[in-house]
Amino acid sequence: MLGTPVDAGKVVYVLGAGFSIPAGAPTQAQILGDILELDGWNAKVAEAKTRLETFLIDDLRIRREDIPRIALEDVYTPIDRCIADGTAFKSRNAADLKKIREDLGYLISVAISRRITTQIGSGKADGEYIHAFAEYVVAKAAKRAEYAKDAKDAKRAKAYDPFAIISLNWDILLDNAIHSALWNRDPGLGGDYDPFGVVDYCCYISSVQAGDTRIRSGLWSLGCRGFNVKLLKLHGSMNWLQCPNCQRLFVEYGLKEDILERVGETCCRHCEKYGYKNPLAGSLVMPTFLKDLTNFQVKLVWQNAGVELMEAKRLVFIGYSLPNADFEFRQLLSRMVHQDARIDVVLRKGGSDEDSRRYESTKERYQQFFGDRQIEFHLNGVTEFVEKHISDAASQPAL
Repeated sequence: MLGTPVDAGKVVYVLGAGFSIPAGAPTQAQILGDILELDGWNAKVAEAKTRLETFLIDDLRIRREDIPRIALEDVYTPIDRCIADGTAFKSRNAADLKKIREDLGYLISVAISRRITTQIGSGKADGEYIHAFAEYVVAKAAKRAEYAKDAKDAKRAKAYDPFAIISLNWDILLDNAIHSALWNRDPGLGGDYDPFGVVDYCCYISSVQAGDTRIRSGLWSLGCRGFNVKLLKLHGSMNWLQCPNCQRLFVEYGLKEDILERVGETCCRHCEKYGYKNPLAGSLVMPTFLKDLTNFQVKLVWQNAGVELMEAKRLVFIGYSLPNADFEFRQLLSRMVHQDARIDVVLRKGGSDEDSRRYESTKERYQQFFGDRQIEFHLNGVTEFVEKHISDAASQPAL
């Protein structure tokens, strides 16, 4: 049975790239190819794309026709090694490499945004299951605020912590869907100390716009007898911007294109009060074998993710293949997941020989990693699982 009774302990959903693919998001292997096809966007994209192509062809010696098949780790790792050591890569000094790295991060975000918009616009993708999942988790989290209304339920409200979502994706399909579900639930709220729900990234955040009261920290909302929907994004997010001076993390929802255009253009509104001009930068942890997880906000997210994993009675991996390259996350799982935790893995087996080999390889990886824990594999893909999971949960008796 896929549904989980509300008193059966915490459920942690772990989302990989496969969670967003039915809604139009690319696989990581498609991103460089998509970047090459970014024509007619704007001058900023064109200049960044030219610099990146020149580096890949002239310095990494990759033939242009082979670029779409190159792993992102093989691009980022030599760049990051040289930056960390303060050495040059052939004729490129550390400053040049940092600029190329910034270009690639920006282009990745643009390419993801372009593909999702194109796929949904052409009818080749449908994100309705993401909105359904968002409505489900918001309704589940909102019970805490309902308990907090009654003084007799105050203890119950504090103890109510049924789930968390850990995402390894950059896209903001789920972020936007949760934010919209929260707004639809309480459209008239937003003033100071109104008890409403928020997307809780489990770190310190500010809104880009000073008057946007719907973007608050989870602790603030809980302190006002509201509720939080915990969404821990281990590799950052396309709607996060960070001040390089005060290290505040700024959040905005809506169109990814609008958010991306703020990079390097919008300044930290907190630092501006004291006369400092610090343009906001993107905040993505890129695919590299030398991941830098020392960022203060990122460390908070990872620390909180470890706590959620430790408390989980059940882990549901959706569209995540547990790749060996994610060794930081694998070690977090190895350290923190309880020995009695139940494991569900949602994949799509497919009908081709290649799909079957990929599935068998992923299945073996999970079985070896989690050992003698109870593991159940669900093979009909994300959309069907989400629909059935919500349906089964709805049939469970409430507390």
